[in-house]
Amino acid sequence: MNYGVNEKCGFTLPEVCVALAVFLVGIAGLFGCWGFFNREVADERYRLERFYNVLSAMESLIAEKTFCADSLVMVDSVTVRLERVPGAARLAWAVAEQDGFSLKRLVGCK
Repeated sequence: MNYGVNEKCGFTLPEVCVALAVFLVGIAGLFGCWGFFNREVADERYRLERFYNVLSAMESLIAEKTFCADSLVMVDSVTVRLERVPGAARLAWAVAEQDGFSLKRLVGCK
C-alpha cells in the first residue's frame, strides 16, 4: 500500500550536503566580517583616545600658563612644542602632537 507517499518528495543526501556546505561557508564569512568589525571599532577607540590626549594636553597649556621660551616638552606622552611669537613677549604658538594628531594654538605665557 502506498498511502500517497511520493518518492520525489524530500531531499537527497547530496542536496543536503551541498546546502550544509553553503551554510557553513556563509557562517565562516560572517565570523570573518565580525572580526574585522571588532578590529575597526578597537582602532577607532584607540584613535579617539589619542585625540583626547592631545586635546587634554592643549587644554592644560591654556589653563596653566607656561614660560615663554622655544621649547619641547612631554605632557602625558604628548609632545608639545612652544614657539615664541616675534614681537609679543607673552604669546607663543603651542603645537601638541601624538601619533599623527596635531593641534596648534596661540597661548599666553608667563
